[in-house]
Amino acid sequence: MGAPQHSERFSAIFSALMVFCVLVWLWGLGLFMLWPWQKGGAWLPDYPIAVRCADGQTCAVPVGQLAAARADGRVSSLLPAEESGETAYEMINVQWKTLPGGMQVKASAWNFQTTVRYRIDNETPVLVEYQEIGGKVFLYALLGALVSLALLYLNKRRQAAG
Repeated sequence: MGAPQHSERFSAIFSALMVFCVLVWLWGLGLFMLWPWQKGGAWLPDYPIAVRCADGQTCAVPVGQLAAARADGRVSSLLPAEESGETAYEMINVQWKTLPGGMQVKASAWNFQTTVRYRIDNETPVLVEYQEIGGKVFLYALLGALVSLALLYLNKRRQAAG
């Protein structure tokens, strides 16, 4: 009777995996909220921002193509038609909202999320700050969850011994 049964081992492993999944989620959520913003910098030419197109609807245009789109008459204003919303550009989901003194645009796909805050000076978007969240956050969340699970296990063993 000293050796644990297979169902007990499976139950312990399954419970540990479920706790690990919850810890990864908690660490990931915490890191997403605390991930640092970088001030200023240069625009990525392929980064889409929300603008008002010639038909009055909001559309996404990459910053590098903005001057050509304005010259062609495809863009009527750098401010979108709505205060907030979402649209798609190629395979990227683009969300925007108006902030006091500027705009915030979030471009995201399955493997990244980049949020940009900018203001408009003389009909030109000026980058204020940005936040890039990629696969590195997930790796940090995995590491944090693994350390947390190890500490929980050690605490459980210490309590069982004492």
